[in-house]
Amino acid sequence: MDMDPVARLKSGFEDFKVNVYNKKPELFEPLKEGQAPTYMVFGCADSRCCPSVTLGLQPGEAFTMRNIASMVGPYDKNKYTGTGSAIEYAVCALKVSVIVVIGHSRCGGIKALLSMEEGARQLVSHCHFVEDWVRIGLPAKRKVQTECKALPFDAQCSVLEKEAVNVSLDNLKTYPFVKEGVENGSLKLVGAHYDFVNGKFETWDAPTPPPSKAVDAVARLKTGFQNFKIDVYDKKPELFEPLKEGQAPTFMVFACADSRCCPSVTLRLQPGEAFTIRNIASMVGPYDKTKYTGIGSAIEYAVCALKVSCIVVIGHSRCGGIRALLSMQDGAPNNFHFVEDWVKICYAAKKKVQIECKALPFDDQCSVLEREAVNVSLDNLMTYPFVKEGVASGKLKLVGGHYDFVNGKFETWTR
Repeated sequence: MDMDPVARLKSGFEDFKVNVYNKKPELFEPLKEGQAPTYMVFGCADSRCCPSVTLGLQPGEAFTMRNIASMVGPYDKNKYTGTGSAIEYAVCALKVSVIVVIGHSRCGGIKALLSMEEGARQLVSHCHFVEDWVRIGLPAKRKVQTECKALPFDAQCSVLEKEAVNVSLDNLKTYPFVKEGVENGSLKLVGAHYDFVNGKFETWDAPTPPPSKAVDAVARLKTGFQNFKIDVYDKKPELFEPLKEGQAPTFMVFACADSRCCPSVTLRLQPGEAFTIRNIASMVGPYDKTKYTGIGSAIEYAVCALKVSCIVVIGHSRCGGIRALLSMQDGAPNNFHFVEDWVKICYAAKKKVQIECKALPFDDQCSVLEREAVNVSLDNLMTYPFVKEGVASGKLKLVGGHYDFVNGKFETWTR
């Protein structure tokens, strides 16, 4: 990249503001008051696979979680708080009607899973988290190794990419609020696979009765992909052909799952530019091999394997996770299964805001907390030894960002 990374982000936002945000008030004005997405999407963090880009998802359409290999762990309040909090918020608060889990071709997480020798640790040098995370897909791996043992490794990976999605669909039903939604017909689970080598996208249903809106919702995804294929993929072979062989992103981006805040859209990030994690309130937990395997595996892979040079954590205006954090009463019982435990990552930022800004109204305190929570996440990044080493050596830069979709502004800062 010739342009300074931070300048690249600001330039991307200005392009978005001039050519999209300012020209579509009918889209963005209602989103200032809230979100009502149809979809919850699980997509891979891989820089080549942003679902907003490949499916043409518009701001407000999809509450999006991105992690290594699009994996969904089973209900576990100790190990998968990030995943659980996102599912809980999407289903119980936002009332999404469709959850889609999307695998993809040539997935590094899937290759890592299939390469693992059970009981051994040898995927990434200095590996701390990656194996523990991809083990979510072990049932799929064992099935593929049994049923497809005559196939070569790459062909087994192609099968495993889809079987791992099926494991995640099964795991979704271990969440009581998902199971209830599926059983009463208000929620549909859909598996999908994006093949960027051959320009294909397929979907399949989990064996559940579809809610009335689900058929049209799945058709919307397929139409979005066809538009992307015709208007972007087929017209830019110079962009997509090199990506078939691998990714070399400059950025790792942490962004909120909020349907209004996809960084590929707001910063005009192109396929291959940014390895992206999305979760509730863009939060980064500290180094913890039990509680934050999803976060840790993504940071580890981005820094140690992909060699990103810039990690960006982006907060945003009117963030539901931040409002939940500031609303929590110390010592009060939890109202949710996961959400409170997740947003407590930034409890230190909350206490700082409550002390320093106690005279401000609640909404103004939230605005301050949106940025202070980013600072806590930046500090937490430094608890990962491979991040600390990269920063100390000058190979890695940490950047905070804030997207204000109410006023059409984007700011950055460094720590």
